[in-house]
Order: sequence, then structure tokens, then C-alpha cells
Amino acid sequence: MHRPRPAVGVSVAVLIVAGVMSGGGTGRASADPGSAGTLYVNHDVACSDTGAGTQSAPFCTVQAAADVVEPGQTVRIEPRDDWTYPGSVTLTRSGTKDAPITFTGAPISVGGSWAELSSTGSGPALTLKAVHDVRVEYLAVRYRGGDGVAVTGSEGVDLDRLSFPRPAVRAPGAGTAVTVDGASSDVTVSRNWIGDGYAYGVRVEPGAARVTATTNVVTTPRLGGIAVTGTSGANVTSNTVIAPCATGISLDGGSSGVVENNVVASTTARQSDTCPAPAAPLYTVSADSAAQVTGDYNVAANGAPGGTRPRPEYSWAGSPYPTTAALRDATGQGAHDLDGLNMLSLTAPNEHSVLIDSADADAPGELSTDINGASRVDDPLVADTGTSASNRADRGAIERQDTIYFRVGDTPSPTIGLAPFVTSLRTDGATSSWGEAFTYAVDFGDGDAPVTGAAGAPVTHTYTTPGRYTPSITVTDSDGSSRTGQYVPVVAATATPPAASLSGVADTTSDGQVNAGYARFTVPEPADAWEVAYRSLTFGDGSRQNLANGAQEVPHQYPAPGTYTATLTQTDQLGRTTTAKATFHAADAFVAMTPEFDTERTIAAHGVLKLSAATVRADSDGVDAAQLQIVTSAAKASGSLTLYTHGTTRPGTSSINFEPGRSARNDATVKVTPTGSVDIYNGSSGAVTVNVATVGLQSHAQFAEAYHPATPVRLLDTRGATGGVSGPVAGGHSVTLTAAGTHGVPTGASAVVLNVGATTTKASGSLTVSTHGNSGSSVTGPYWTTGQTASAQIVLPLVDGKVVLRNTSRSSANLIADLVGWYGPTASGSQFQPVTPVRILNTHTGAGSGRIARLGAHATLKLKVTGAHGVPASGVSAVDLNLTVPAPSGTGYLIAYADGTSRPGVHSLDFTTKHTVANRALVKVGTDGEIDLYNAGSTSVDIYADLLGDYTTHPAV
Repeated sequence: MHRPRPAVGVSVAVLIVAGVMSGGGTGRASADPGSAGTLYVNHDVACSDTGAGTQSAPFCTVQAAADVVEPGQTVRIEPRDDWTYPGSVTLTRSGTKDAPITFTGAPISVGGSWAELSSTGSGPALTLKAVHDVRVEYLAVRYRGGDGVAVTGSEGVDLDRLSFPRPAVRAPGAGTAVTVDGASSDVTVSRNWIGDGYAYGVRVEPGAARVTATTNVVTTPRLGGIAVTGTSGANVTSNTVIAPCATGISLDGGSSGVVENNVVASTTARQSDTCPAPAAPLYTVSADSAAQVTGDYNVAANGAPGGTRPRPEYSWAGSPYPTTAALRDATGQGAHDLDGLNMLSLTAPNEHSVLIDSADADAPGELSTDINGASRVDDPLVADTGTSASNRADRGAIERQDTIYFRVGDTPSPTIGLAPFVTSLRTDGATSSWGEAFTYAVDFGDGDAPVTGAAGAPVTHTYTTPGRYTPSITVTDSDGSSRTGQYVPVVAATATPPAASLSGVADTTSDGQVNAGYARFTVPEPADAWEVAYRSLTFGDGSRQNLANGAQEVPHQYPAPGTYTATLTQTDQLGRTTTAKATFHAADAFVAMTPEFDTERTIAAHGVLKLSAATVRADSDGVDAAQLQIVTSAAKASGSLTLYTHGTTRPGTSSINFEPGRSARNDATVKVTPTGSVDIYNGSSGAVTVNVATVGLQSHAQFAEAYHPATPVRLLDTRGATGGVSGPVAGGHSVTLTAAGTHGVPTGASAVVLNVGATTTKASGSLTVSTHGNSGSSVTGPYWTTGQTASAQIVLPLVDGKVVLRNTSRSSANLIADLVGWYGPTASGSQFQPVTPVRILNTHTGAGSGRIARLGAHATLKLKVTGAHGVPASGVSAVDLNLTVPAPSGTGYLIAYADGTSRPGVHSLDFTTKHTVANRALVKVGTDGEIDLYNAGSTSVDIYADLLGDYTTHPAV
């Protein structure tokens, strides 16, 4: 639903009081903005310097408008978000007396910002070159070390209400805020704020004529505040100059004109490079100018009466005069000048000050408003000593106004309700230091016309459109002094509270690594944000965070893998709440390790070997599971090993099966904590020796890799030249296999998962698989006896995308390698969630299959692997299983693959008659959450499947 633009900002105070500009100045060039067309400059919207400069399609730069502006047009420069329009601007186009050209930043509202020009080099930010009938107003000019505004060869120019901010870093004073060259005339420099950093505030060069500098404030100039040289008809009127280091106002070089109603203040300062003349006179009129200059009604604020005067107040015709009395007695000038004052504040004169109502209101260049646009008013608490009964002006640039007080605690009643609703404001809460009667204007902030009248009874108003509005009251006394007070905002609420929204993803790096336990929640700015009082986000793990109203990205590290529901609770101004939820699946990313056999120990019959997290290299932050390779030897009896987390109940699963006289190997995933241990239980009646190596870690708090299950495919089979190698591989020889850059595995994969095997073996032996180009990174493949077909699943880091398979037997064997998956950048990758090991299939007991029956020869068993045992019901891409065929009555192999897909021609586990065998299998899951197990043997077999974890692609919802 469309809403009016609400008021912005939240007030802590009940009533905020601010001064308001009123009245207008006088200047030679003036025009109603837009009377003959307005050109717009606004870099913060879609803009073009080649367009027409309309409000909907404005110019990007001020120079573009300066190049095409016509007489009578106004160039409106909108404030930028970052305030500054960089680049020097030069205007060479002129208006006429009846149709001047105006450049404006528009009047600044309370709390608003200036449109700002800033040169990027040493030249002026704005140059008016050989132009006439031009007005520049309401702009800021940023000091960069050169001049601010330069008027060259021009006439009929007004520079009004410009601001020259103090630079962020003060450099030694250089440049001039406003320079008027000797070829210019009829120039007015009025109501400008000129901050520190310049050598001169206003400088007029020899040859200029009829230049007026009026109602300006200049602070801390290095070489001079207002300096006029060789100028005829100069008027320097009602300026305030704080000049501790230089002369405040000077006329020399044969200048003529009037110096009246000015205030020049000083203090004790030390001489330095940036303060070259702390003892210079406050006012200087040279000998060649004195006969043509009149000075009166000026103020020399040079110290309190009776105190030490730090510097002369005047230099007139080459002679110094320490006081106004000395000047008056010697020259007759300054008949109404004042001194004996300490005044360094840039505020209005204090009540009862001698500056109030004591100026010459008829002085050339005197304006009817002060630097803030406030009217020149009569202060009834001070005797009038000025020259006019109708315009009792104060001396200097800032006029003392009636001090208007608002009653603290006034507030609209009520301040909130469902639109439409009625509220009221009191209009009798203001008092005047001058005892004046008031009129008021109440603006309720919703676009309706202000309500005006005499102070008295409350004013009521109906808010019809939902929104957040800031009402204000402006009170005006009989002299025209006014003040505006803003009240706390009023909220006209919508019929229903604003809806909440929440989403999130796992944190990833630019190169695709993922911190799978670190969520980044996106909380958009709520619709009708003005209506929302506060928001809080609970993460589902016991922690929470309070949020501001703007759009935010909220990061959160979860303490462990699991499914968490984050909840955003949004409360509006009426106390109504809405919520949004996002389910985040905190998981693990894979850290590939260079395999090293970290320990070799013998485990007694039915004994337990305890391995610390440090021993298996799992003691870093956030590690939840380790992928271990186990090799057994010297077994005294047949049996199996079970791996599990120390301190937990030993599960009824097996990790590797072994027999006397044979070596066995398998990979296993086991849950672990950085401060915990891993237990290995020997279920045999005899001792067995084990070698343990870490091939990878799973961590929820480290940036690492995601898993990408592949559709199983054969990469190498030397029986048929698949993979480029034909014929058996001789004992002690190797083949190199390309595993990345083919079959969907990218060249940047960090590790590969393969099922490797040997067949038609001529002698016992084993297979070693190494990272190509890195001889220190190798894992053990299957062990075999003469004539046996054996296979094993391995995980191996990659360097150049290749792996090396070495036949360690004395005799030849055909080698096989099947692609199972790979680890690498996230893209569509999956993250790991470990579970407590559990047997999910036992055909001997019927668990998982629904009936007690072996899997027949060339038969397929469907196994549901999702929605139980901690595995999510959806989003699962693969499961980590340990498959076991116990004591088969024949020889063959199993194929494990995703249900609903074509059965691949690969091996997942090879078995031989009467020998129990186990093999780890990372199996891709079908869209129905099931996997298929196919018995490629000639006899039926029992199958055990132990679940170790799952890989999920769940996003946060």
C-alpha cells in the first residue's frame, strides 16, 4: 500500500527547539527560482551531463549546468549523500538585470545539509568569469588550499548565504574564501560563514568598484579578514570578524567607501607561521585611503576596560590608536565606536549588550535580516541608541532575537493510534524573555496546511493516512522573532503490523570455501519501518541479538552441527508482534589432510585403544569428525574393530574386519571434539596391531571445502584400456591417472574420492595411491591374496589433478579406479553432518530391509536413508556408510548407487568366499531419499550397513 513519506529520526527529548530562518536579503540580482525554468543537478540519482537537466533526469555535475544556463534560469544543486560535488566550476554565461541567472543549493531546513562544491586542484572551486547579473546562494564551498570563489571581470554579482567550512585537517592558511578582482564592479558579498583555514576571508583587488561586504562572519583568517585594496565605493558593513592573528578589516591602496556596524574581536595569540601578525591593528585604513573613507558604529573587542590591550584597535592614515577614544579625538572618525569588550563567541549578543539596537540602520549595505535570515528587531530590554526608529539593528552579523522558551514536557496526546485517529497539541506553552504576545502555526507533519492563530486552547488534528510524522509549532512574537519546536513523532499505525522477513545462508569466501556452521542471516528493512519499535533475532542455540530497523546482514557462528530455527521477532509501536523463521542446517566442511600414519599400536583381545584428538590431528577449533584410515596386521584371531567417540556408549557397528595372516584396511568417519578422544575397540578374541592415519577433518568453524557426490563412473580399468593404460601392471610399477578436469571434476578440486581395486592378481600384495607431484601424500589401497579381487574407497588430496597407483605386489595385477566424488568450491556442494554410528541395515535380522532374507544374486535392495537417525528428511545428497558382507558363500561385488538412476558399472565392495569384508562407501542418494544395493555375485549374501553421517545441500529457509 502506498504511504506518504514519513518524517525521519527519533527524538529522545520531548520537545526539540531549533532556530528558523526567516525574512530575505537584499541584492542586486534576484529571481523567483524556476520563473524562467529550473535546471537540476543531482549526482545521487540517475543523471546525465548530456541531458536537459530536468528534475527527473538531472545533470551529474554543476559544470554541465553552468555551460547551458540561460538568463532567468535557476540552477538548483541538490545536496549529495556524501555532500561534495568535486571539480572546479567556471561560469561564463550571464543573465540580465530583469532576468538574472541564479545558482542555489536551496534554503537549508533544520537538520538539513548543504550542497557542497569542492575543487580537486589548486584553482578556485567556483569562478565567475566575465559575467553579469548572476546570483549564487545557499552553497557550501570546501577549502582545498586555493581560493573558494573567484569573481573576475564581472559585474552585478551577488554571493549570498554561502558557507566555507573549516577543513578537516588545518593546513597553513592559504587562498581566499572570496576574491573579487580589479576588473569587477557592483559585487555584493553577503551573509556568508567563512571558517578557519583561509589566508583572507574576503579580498578585493585594485581597480574594483562598488563592492559591498555585508553581514558576513569570518573566523581566524591568517592574513586578513576583509581586505579591500584600491577600490572605489566600497561598503564594509555589519560583519563579524574573529581575527587573533591578523587585521580584521582593512582598506588601502587609495580605496574609498564606508566602514560601519562591524565587530572585530581579538585575543592574545603567539606569533607563528600560521599566526604571523597577532599584534596587528583590528582596523586599518591606509594614508592614501583615509580621506575617502568614513568609519563609525564599529566595535573593537580587544579586551575588557582597564585590562591590557593586546594590540592597537586602529591604524588610521599610518598612525596607531589603542582605543576608540584615541581615534575619535585625533581624527573625528568612529564617533559612535565601542571598545572595552571581550567577545569571541559567534552567537547573538548577550542580553543587555551595548551591541543591541545600537547600529546605524542607514549604513550603506545594511540588510534587513542578519546572517541567519532573522529580522532586525527591537529589543525592549535595551535602550535604543541606533539611528533608525523603524529598523533597530544590532552591530555585527548576528541579531539578538527574543528568547522564546517552550514548556518542557509538552507532547501530542495521544502520540500513537490506528489511522485515522485524532491527536491534540497545546498552543499556550511558550514564553518570551521580552514579554511579547505570540501567534502560532502548528504543522502536524502530514502535508496538511499548518493551523494558525493566537495562543490559547489546544489544536486538534486527524491523521488519516498511516505514517510516522513529526509535528512542530512555530511561535512568532509581535516583532517577528520566531522559534520552532519539534515534538516527539506521532505514529498513525496501519491496520495490521508490518510483516517480518528472514533468510540466511552459510558463509562462503570469494574462492568458494565454506564455513558451514557460520550463518549469515539477511534481515531486510521492514515495510513501513517507521512503524517498527524494535526487533530481536534468536538463533535457536540459546543466543539472541537486538537489531536496528535498517536492512542488515547478521552473522552467527553455531556451536555444533545441527538444525537450528532462527526467529526474528518484530514489535511495532502498538506492541503488536510479527515473526519470521529460518531453519539453518549447521554442518561441517572438509579439510583435506596429507595422510600420515600417526600411530601404530597393538590392541589386546576385547581391549580399547584411546587416541587423543591431538594424535589424530583433530584438536583445532570446530572439528567435529575425523576421517581415519585403519590398517590391521598380525591378527591373532578373526574379528572386527569399532571406532566411536570416547565417553559415549559403544555402538553395535563395525569399522573394519580382519583375519589372521591377512592385512586389512578401511576408512572410517568418527565423531570427535578438539578436547576429546577416539576409542578403538577390538572385538576379537586375539590381539591385533593397528596403524591409524588421518586423511581429513570435518569442521563447522573453519573455511574449507564442500563435497560433491558424482554419478559413479569408471576412470581406469587396465583390462580394457579405460584410462589409457592397457594390460596388467607389473609388480613394483605405477600408473598415473587423471582424476580432475574430467567427468565433472574441476581442475581446482582439492581432493578426490575413488574406489580403487585390483583383479587377476598373480601374487599377494597391496595398492598404494599417491598425490601426483607430492611423494609424501599417499594412502593404502586394498590388500589381496593371490587370485583375489579386492577394492577399497580412498580420499586423496590433489595437487595437479592426477593420482599415482602403485602395485606393491611381486607380480602383476589389473588395476581399477572408479570415481565416487570430489571436494572443492561450494557452488552446489554439500556439507557433512556426523551422526552417532548406527546400523541401519542388517539383512540377517531384517533391520532396515523389513524382512529376514539375504540379498539374492543379481538382486537389488532399496534402502531408505533419510528422515531417521539424525539424517534430514530432505536435501540429502549423499550418506557416509560402512558396508559389510559377512562370510559370503561365494565371490562377487556390491554396487551402491542413488535410487532412481541407472546402475553404474563400478564396484563399491568386493567379497570372496567365506571372508568377511567391509568397505567405506560414500553413496549418492536418490531424490526419494533411498539408495540401491545391487548384488553382482552369483550367490545370495547378507549385508550390514552402518551409518556414519550425511551430506546435505540444505539452504537456510
